[in-house]
Amino acid sequence: MMKNLLTIALALVTTFAFAQTFVSTTPENKNVVLEEFTGIYCGFCPDGHVIGQGLHDANPNDVFLINIHTGGYSNPNGPSDPDFNCIYGAAIGAASGLAGYPAGTVNRATFAGISPQGSPGTTALSRGDWGAACAIIMADPSYVNLGAQASYDMSTGILTVNTETYYTSTTSNVNVLHVAVVENNVPGPQSGAQNYNPGAIISGPWNPTYNHQHMFRHLMDGANGLEYNVTTAGTFVPNSHTWNMPTNLASGQSTTGYFPDLDPTNMDVIAYIAEGPGEIITGVQAPVLCIFPNAYDANVTASTANDVMCATETDITITFRNYGNQPLTSLDLTYDINGGTPATYNWTGNMASGAQETVTITNVSFVPQADVFGQPGNVVSWVASNPNGQVDQNTTNNSSTSKFSHKELSGDVLQGVTAGNITVDILTDGYGSETTWEIVAEDGTVLGSGGPYASNTPYNVSVPVPGNQCYEFILYDSYGDGMCCANGVGTCTVTDVNGMIIFEGDPVTLQNFSELPTAFSTGAASGPAWECSPFGCVEGTPGLGVYMSESICESDPTTGCYVGPTWDCDPVQGCIDVGTAGLGTYNTEQECIDDASNPCGSVSINENDADAFELYPNPAQNILNIDGNFESIEIYDVFGKLVFASDEKSEINIAGLANGSYYVNILTSNAVIKKKVTVAR
Repeated sequence: MMKNLLTIALALVTTFAFAQTFVSTTPENKNVVLEEFTGIYCGFCPDGHVIGQGLHDANPNDVFLINIHTGGYSNPNGPSDPDFNCIYGAAIGAASGLAGYPAGTVNRATFAGISPQGSPGTTALSRGDWGAACAIIMADPSYVNLGAQASYDMSTGILTVNTETYYTSTTSNVNVLHVAVVENNVPGPQSGAQNYNPGAIISGPWNPTYNHQHMFRHLMDGANGLEYNVTTAGTFVPNSHTWNMPTNLASGQSTTGYFPDLDPTNMDVIAYIAEGPGEIITGVQAPVLCIFPNAYDANVTASTANDVMCATETDITITFRNYGNQPLTSLDLTYDINGGTPATYNWTGNMASGAQETVTITNVSFVPQADVFGQPGNVVSWVASNPNGQVDQNTTNNSSTSKFSHKELSGDVLQGVTAGNITVDILTDGYGSETTWEIVAEDGTVLGSGGPYASNTPYNVSVPVPGNQCYEFILYDSYGDGMCCANGVGTCTVTDVNGMIIFEGDPVTLQNFSELPTAFSTGAASGPAWECSPFGCVEGTPGLGVYMSESICESDPTTGCYVGPTWDCDPVQGCIDVGTAGLGTYNTEQECIDDASNPCGSVSINENDADAFELYPNPAQNILNIDGNFESIEIYDVFGKLVFASDEKSEINIAGLANGSYYVNILTSNAVIKKKVTVAR
C-alpha cells in the first residue's frame, strides 16, 4: 500500500496546500479498518489493545484502528472519571452484534470458518480471531483506492480533511465514504492494565493511569457519510470535509463524569469506504497536521488540583502547549485558589510548536470550602501570559480552572477513629492475586499494605497509625471486576483498636470495582509508646508501641532489649548502674540500697531527703546549681572515677568537665543523696 503523503505548509501560512492527486491509481488489495469496542472498566480490554496495536505495527500501511468506547464498561464511575463515549459509538456497536468485551469488527465483514460473538451474520469477533480475519481481508483485491490528507487551523479551530477516491474497477454496490477522527495519548483509568498492558501505564491521578490510543472521537460527515453515485472504473472523486472542533464532546450528552478536552495535536483521521451500512471495502489513515498562524500563542490545555482530606495545602498542575510558530522560551503562569491572593510562576524552557509541558506547584495554601451539592467546592484559576515577553496573539485559550474537594469539611472523612493498630480483615475471592490494599497518610506516606493474595483465603493484618492525622484505606482489584460474585464471595473489614468499623465491604459494595477509597481521621494517640529496637528500648508515638514504659520494655526476656542485673555497690560512689545487663548484682538501685550486707546498704538514705534536693540545669553547661542543705558534692564519671569535688553551696563551676553523663553524690550530715547529671554544650 502507498504511504499517505502530506504537503507541509510554511508555518505562517494559514491554508493547507494539497497535491492535486495523492490517491494511487494502481489496483491494490483491501486495507483493514479494525473497530475495537472497549471501555475503561473492562478488565480484558487492555489485552485487546495489545492485539490490535500489534496488528497495526506489523502492517502500518494496511491495518488501521478505531477504538470505540461504548457500553456499560465505558461509563464513568463518578465526577473524577472521564467520559470517552462518542454519540456515534453506541450505534456502531449495536450494529455489530457484540456480545462481550473486548470485541472488534474487521471491515464489518463476516468470515467463513470464524464464528462471530453474536448470532450468525453479525460481525463482532472475539480478539483471538482478529489476526486471522485481518489476513483474509489484506489478501483480497479492492476495486477502489482511497487517499486522505488532514490539517487543523489553530486560529479557527477547523479540521479540514481532503479525500480522493479512485475506482480501479467497476462495482454495482452502493458506496459510502466515512471520515472518522481518532485521538491518541489520552490519559484515563483502565481496569486490567497491570495484568495485560503495563507498558501503557503512565503517571496520573488514577490507579493506574492509562495512555489510551486510537480513541474514536467523531464522524465528520455524520452517521450517513457521503454516498457515491458513480462507481465505474477510472472514476476519480475528490471531497473536502470540515469540522469546527469543539473544546470537548459534552454538547448534547449527559454523564456522571467529565469530558476531557480534545487535543488536535494528537489526532489522526481514518477514511473508509463501505458498501452502504455493510462491509468496509478499504480505508486509509492520515495524521492531522496542525498549522500555527501566530508567532506567540500559549494554549492552556488542562489544569488539575489534588483533593485533600484534612490539609489546607494542595498540589496544583497546569498543562500548556506552544501554539505559536516560534519556540516558546518563557511564560508567566498566574494562579489563585478560591479567589485568594494571586501568585505567578515564571516558566522558562524551550518548547517547539505543538509541544506540551506540565508544571506542578506543591503545597499551595488555601482557605478550604465545602463541596456544594456534591460538586467540588474549591476552585483553582490559571492564566498564562507574556509568551517570550510578548503579547499573546490569541487570548481565547489562555486560561483554565479546575475544582477539588476538601473531604473533611465536606463530611467525607470518618471521624473518631482511635489511633493505634488498624486491623484489616480480608477474605479473598477466587482471584486473590487481583486484590491489594494500602493505608496512606495525607502526605503520601504508605503506612501499611497487603496483597496480592492467595484465592479463597482469610488474612488478618494490623497497621500502626499515629493520632491527629487523616488517612485513606484503599482497596484495589487489578482486574476491575471486584471481589464478588461470579468467582467467589470476598469480604473486607477494617477496624480500629476499639472495634470501630472504618470500612466494611459487603457483596454489593465489592462488585465491579478497581479502587475503593475510604478516608478517616484519628484522634489524640494514647497507650503504649515504648518498643524494642536494634538500638535498645526507644520511645515513639503513644499507641504505636508495645510497652508502657522503658523499664517494662527492658524487663521482657523474650527480646534483645532485655536488661538483667546492672546495679552494683561501689564503696566510694555507693549504688551505681554499671550499664551492662548481667554484670551487676541488683536489678534496681533500691535493691542495692536495701541490701544491708553491702557497704552501700549501711548508708541511710532518706527518700524524703532525696526529693528535697533539686539539681539544675540538667543538662548543664558550665554552672550547676543544687537546692538543699548539704555539706559537699562529689562527681564521678560513668567508670566510677572521681572527677570533681566541691563544698560550694551554689553556682558550682563544672566548666572543666567534658560532655557526657556523670553521677553526683550530695553529702549531708547523715546521708548520701545520689543524682545523675548530663553535661552538654
